[in-house]
Amino acid sequence: HKVMQGIREANRHLVLLGDLHLVYLCVPPILEGIYVDWQMYFDAYSQFDETTRLTFTAASLQESYLARRAFSSNSSDVEKEVPYKRFYVAGALHKLISGVPSWKVSAIFKIPRGTLQNALSSAISHASKLAHFTKELPDYWALSSVFDALVQKLFFAGSPELAQILEIPGIKHARAKQLYKAGFKSLQKLAAAEPILLASDIEHLTQKQGTKDNIFRKDNATRASRCTD
Repeated sequence: HKVMQGIREANRHLVLLGDLHLVYLCVPPILEGIYVDWQMYFDAYSQFDETTRLTFTAASLQESYLARRAFSSNSSDVEKEVPYKRFYVAGALHKLISGVPSWKVSAIFKIPRGTLQNALSSAISHASKLAHFTKELPDYWALSSVFDALVQKLFFAGSPELAQILEIPGIKHARAKQLYKAGFKSLQKLAAAEPILLASDIEHLTQKQGTKDNIFRKDNATRASRCTD
């Protein structure tokens, strides 16, 4: 029910000036080990750029709540703080997909790196579910491709070393990790590999599947040169 309500609200008020609102929607409501520095949160509000402020408002969040939390150590309404925590975590994940190193994001938001990685994994899982869910709904199908694109960005943030391989249409994160671990760490190496040898090196990869996933395409080397230009 809450997922559907969130999708309806997003469809009406989605802020597409950046990825922050989408990231916010993909942060699940149950957040383990996230402790918010409310004073820092409130101070940061005054420095929000226009897109962040618009997203904050679109998420039905209020500055007055941040002010109360900043100057009051406790809150009896745990449920009310959930969307504010989600926005806090979304801000951290948005920094990651913007290219800020995880150690720096961890320091800025005072979130341990392990907890940050867990939050990223949860957001990826939730985004994948939202992409699948909206694909099945006639009124919301357009959101599906948006969530699909966000899943890839979140994957890049969590595994920047896989970015080149994930540029290949059809390649999923698990397959990209397999290829990377097997030593195929660039599109040039993939393009130079013989399909028979590549299939023998990668578990559960047949020539038919490799062709379907575009792994054996010789123009992957050209794709690589475009990625590095």
